[in-house]
Amino acid sequence: MTITTINVSDMHCAACSDKIRNALNSFEQIRALQFNPVRRQVFVTHSEDLASTALLEQIELAGFRPHLENDTSGEWQQSRDLLKRLGIAGLAMMQVMMVQIALYAGAFHGIEEGMRRFLEYTALLFCAPVVTYAAVPFFRSASVSLRHGVNMDVPIALAIAIAFVASLTSTLRGVGEVYYDSVVMFTFLMLGARYLEQRLSHRLGVQESLQASMPRQGRVISGGQQREVLLEQINKGDELWIAEGDRIPLDGVVASDHAVLEEALLTGESDWTTHACGDQVYAGTLNRGAGFRLTVNADLENSRVAEIDRLASTALTAKHNLARLADHVARIFVPSILLIAAATYAIWMALAPDQAFSAALAVLVVSCPCALSLATPAALTAALTRLRRTGILVKNPRALEIAGEVAHVYFDKTGTLTSPRTHIQSVHLLGGLSEQSCRRYADALQTHSAHPLADAFKHDRATAQATAPALQARLVAGQGVAGIVDGHEVRIGSAEFCGCATHDEPGKAVYLSVNGEPAAQFIVGNDIRADAKNTVDALHASGLTAHMLSGDSEAHCAQIARDIGIEYIAGSLPEGKPNVLAHAQAGPGRVMYVGDGVNDLPALAMADISVATMETTDLVKSKADVMLLTRRLGALCDFLRVGRRTRTIMVENLWWALLYNSIAIPLAAMGYAPPWAAALGMSVSSVIVMLNATRILNTPLEAY
Repeated sequence: MTITTINVSDMHCAACSDKIRNALNSFEQIRALQFNPVRRQVFVTHSEDLASTALLEQIELAGFRPHLENDTSGEWQQSRDLLKRLGIAGLAMMQVMMVQIALYAGAFHGIEEGMRRFLEYTALLFCAPVVTYAAVPFFRSASVSLRHGVNMDVPIALAIAIAFVASLTSTLRGVGEVYYDSVVMFTFLMLGARYLEQRLSHRLGVQESLQASMPRQGRVISGGQQREVLLEQINKGDELWIAEGDRIPLDGVVASDHAVLEEALLTGESDWTTHACGDQVYAGTLNRGAGFRLTVNADLENSRVAEIDRLASTALTAKHNLARLADHVARIFVPSILLIAAATYAIWMALAPDQAFSAALAVLVVSCPCALSLATPAALTAALTRLRRTGILVKNPRALEIAGEVAHVYFDKTGTLTSPRTHIQSVHLLGGLSEQSCRRYADALQTHSAHPLADAFKHDRATAQATAPALQARLVAGQGVAGIVDGHEVRIGSAEFCGCATHDEPGKAVYLSVNGEPAAQFIVGNDIRADAKNTVDALHASGLTAHMLSGDSEAHCAQIARDIGIEYIAGSLPEGKPNVLAHAQAGPGRVMYVGDGVNDLPALAMADISVATMETTDLVKSKADVMLLTRRLGALCDFLRVGRRTRTIMVENLWWALLYNSIAIPLAAMGYAPPWAAALGMSVSSVIVMLNATRILNTPLEAY
């Protein structure tokens, strides 16, 4: 299956999405359709035998102007075209308004018939290019929509056409009112609102695609020479040179002694990190140290950057309760407005025929379904963008909607409240060998082990003597590793495997024996994350409860809980954690669970909001609602803060859109809103919704 991303800049509302959906339903090869109304994108999942050009042609037949995501020329051309039409409408509006002022003055103080006719024809001359050129996008969209279901451009096109035709008729007959000023002003304001809305949408979406920030070429090292190569031509196993200040173009492993990188693009953290030879590094990170060699192990489509972009796009197309409500209302809005306008005209014809046309026209002009359609998507897009900047990826937008209802936060211990990287905390000698010799023997054997505790010895090599080779090394499942080092029989692993007596110590104990004699006990553990205590304190200060769930012993959990200041449940098995969460869910408030391992999957599935840390496996990432790309645990507080603000602004936008239409439409129907005022109100309404959503981008976040 293939996913094709199509940009449709003239997709403005839920009705537009329905038209595109209906147009594409004729293809049996399509498996799924998703829409992002703010970035105006359509995500089509289809079989490979369906060409993307066929999708574009079908969308064009529905009355839209689509282009593929990687074809930026189409979007630029449409923006330029919109700006040209806006300029024509603006110039014409200034001329028509000057003429109209003279006509208004003549109506009050008297004007010769010949001069009045001259001024009306002058206004017609300037209004004609507005109707025949500037307003064409509205006519085109409305005419096509009549074959697939009305959209928001129908009342706009009707208002422009009816006002112009009525004015033209009055001018040719020499009697009656003319509305050229309303035509040009309405067109100008609508085009201006569309252009400003497009710019605001661009601001909301400009940082969404991480791949847009990636370099297009890389320096491949071949035969001792460097040459610039397009990323599409770089294969796994190729060696790249990453010069100082360059951004890494593809995922890979460090092939030099070390590399100093800034990972702000992925994690939101500007601190520099040092990576040793063999460490995995990711596309998008910036080289802040000397140049180094990189061995590529993934193409761009399978890089972490691409994965983040795919997950973010999925979040933007998902629907939550408020968005579904807004879309449902927007779908019935336009037909209702047409009925209200017709009813207004009929009633005024019975009461005061000279007011009927103006009142019906004002109803068509003043209504604003686009504000309602954009109320929640605009806020959601701004929130996702704000969180991405600080290293938080939201996969399920429902998590943002209910973030303000969270009352309990549960943490896994190892790898979540503590650092995921293990290290040797202490060494207790049990025989006559020195600590350096014990470390040397242990490191020689642990190089053959993939056990998580073996990582502590690998990371400890800088303090050990030169690694000795281990001969005849063999792994014993669940016990440890045995082998010959410097002619001695060496074992490392459990106390039973090594023939050692156990000693109670905080942390996990790994034993070493040499020639059958106990040699050392290594206490391996994880340090508490630097901001764990501040994060828990911040949650408590916000009125939330914080708990630690761990399968470790009571003594070990108690020590960490005291240091952090958190309640805990020790000996909590993976299958038992959901029971703890279910008990909390029986009370008031929502439950959020934060974990990093496969053993956390049952708890992540049970929680109202599930959060995975960046060091976890792909399986856990796929099940979590939120991913922390940053190493800061305090990002949880940032997420909750943005979530509460997002829901507030969503509700504000919905109330504004409903309040505006519930007041403006009756006023227009009763004749209190002339067409020019209706045009101004309609244009301002959409802009207010977008501007209100951009406030989320400036939400202050605290680094706990």
